[in-house]
Amino acid sequence: MSYCSLPWVNGYHFAKALAHRQSEESASAFSAATPPVAKSLLLWGGIDPEGNPFLNPAFVVDAPPTLPTSPGGYTVTGRDAEGAELFSMSFTMPEALIEEEGEAGMMRTFAFVLPVRPAWANALARITLSEPDATVTLDRESDLPMVILRDPQTGQVRGFLRDLPPSATQAAADAVGHAAGRSLEMLFSRGIPGVDAWRR
Repeated sequence: MSYCSLPWVNGYHFAKALAHRQSEESASAFSAATPPVAKSLLLWGGIDPEGNPFLNPAFVVDAPPTLPTSPGGYTVTGRDAEGAELFSMSFTMPEALIEEEGEAGMMRTFAFVLPVRPAWANALARITLSEPDATVTLDRESDLPMVILRDPQTGQVRGFLRDLPPSATQAAADAVGHAAGRSLEMLFSRGIPGVDAWRR
């Protein structure tokens, strides 16, 4: 770069140094702003293109909390067997355009990670999603088997498996784990997390 004038070289190096400092500072600010990982309850679902509310199985996960940013027309509530409220959150749901079997439609979805309280392990009996026109409930009788495949070292979700028999679920988990280069943790739920899920 000896053929470049001194002001150009100076500006070049200054811009590079400034960009490096800004990226390091923003990365450290991001890590400082990220809440710590805690035992939490993954609550997720939405409104399908026909306008019907749905809930996916709830999971106990180790993750930073993610809570609603503003109240809205939708509510997710957890109750014990006697109907006492354990938690309740009001929120808005973003709308997204989806295409399924060549048909376009609008769908609303949400996903929250709610820090748990120890008493919920034995008490949580129902989770209900309410919207102005309908409700849907998961309870201990719900049978929506699902597995989340998770990298235990990074916490990264590697896959979701639904409605598979146990042998196929294990084979799929092994295949995904092999592709990822390590064994994966399998989180299982039929609706309300089982007692074992809370002990992990």
